[in-house]
Amino acid sequence: MAPSGATQRTAKLRFAPIVGAPIAAATPLSQRLSALAKEKGITLGTAAETDNTHIMKGYFSALPDGNQTTIIYVWDVLDPAGTRLHRIQGQEKVPGGGADPWSTVPAKVMEGIADKAIQGYLAWVSGAKT
Repeated sequence: MAPSGATQRTAKLRFAPIVGAPIAAATPLSQRLSALAKEKGITLGTAAETDNTHIMKGYFSALPDGNQTTIIYVWDVLDPAGTRLHRIQGQEKVPGGGADPWSTVPAKVMEGIADKAIQGYLAWVSGAKT
């Protein structure tokens, strides 16, 4: 397995817009993704750049589940042509339910999902051929 630092320098990651989460939930998630990626030495790209090696696209759902809410998330790591190379997925449960399940999801839970996404990406890319 290649050292993760060397692999990270050859990869350039762009985050696609988040699908399914409202702005109030997506904002702390996006801020944490950006901050943690920079902290971990991941080179970030933009949609305007043509040399991105990976695109990470997140899909979210929040479902009422009795007296709690279940957040389901899927991150697809894509190549520049849009082919899925890797998938990171999971779920989190938070107390509270109701008509708007997103209203019960605290920022810290979304930040924790960002942590898992970056950890999953780093674990994958450190062993991937870029």
